[in-house]
Amino acid sequence: MKVMITGARGMLGRDLFSVLEPDHEVYGFDIDDFDIVDESETLRQILKIGPDVIFHLAAYTDVDGSEDNRERAFQVNAIGSQNVARAARNAASHLIYLSTDYVFDGTKGEPYVETDEPSPINYYGLTKLYGELYVAELTLHHLIVRTSWLFGPNGKNFIDTIVTKAEGGEKLRVVNDQTGCPTYTLHLARALRTVMERRLEGIVHITNSGSTTWYDLAVYAVSAAGIDAQIEPVSTSEYPRKAKRPTYSVLSNSVLESHGLPALPSWQEGVKDHLRRRNKLKKE
Repeated sequence: MKVMITGARGMLGRDLFSVLEPDHEVYGFDIDDFDIVDESETLRQILKIGPDVIFHLAAYTDVDGSEDNRERAFQVNAIGSQNVARAARNAASHLIYLSTDYVFDGTKGEPYVETDEPSPINYYGLTKLYGELYVAELTLHHLIVRTSWLFGPNGKNFIDTIVTKAEGGEKLRVVNDQTGCPTYTLHLARALRTVMERRLEGIVHITNSGSTTWYDLAVYAVSAAGIDAQIEPVSTSEYPRKAKRPTYSVLSNSVLESHGLPALPSWQEGVKDHLRRRNKLKKE
């Protein structure tokens, strides 16, 4: 298939490109190529390629920054997605849009399923929800993929930050009252290839198996890297951020399972493989 990726030089985009390239004709684009906020240029670029499938990964992903830069966040995540969706319809492309667990408020207390009503509590989540709505409204064929807590070697992420600070001997303070599903970009990229080839449509949640807190994730990552570090669990109220985070944003992968597709490996396996690719995994 002829596949186009927006945000192709991002953390997930690079892994997705490498996973798709052996079997598909892949075109990767990022902000230096064209800005999805520019409707006419977005249409021109997509029609020029004429892709069978578009993976729309490009986004303004700074959760706290979205509170201060609301106009830019909305332009990229909402209007940009609207532009990509319109262009996808004109090109008769299947559009796969990457969304987030932050479309939920975290008050459910059990894993969110695909049919749960979104209710974001931060502006980033709201802009991504608008993106979902535009994709659903404007395209003939689409798949909305919600995922969470991404990490991988091709971009800034929590695992690398924690391990680097631990290596430097810093005393670490990490929140222990937010629970979610850490998701490794290489595992997610492989799953995205599968759902693309199966031509799934609608909404699907895709995360690594299992759930944890940021604190327990930090403890596991530092231990897997073979570092003896002091990590203090703290509450969200002790570590205030500009954007509110959902306290429990675990995503159920029920739709994936209903199509007979295998669950992703555990988040622990993802952490270890990430550290291995970074040459940070301790020798056993």
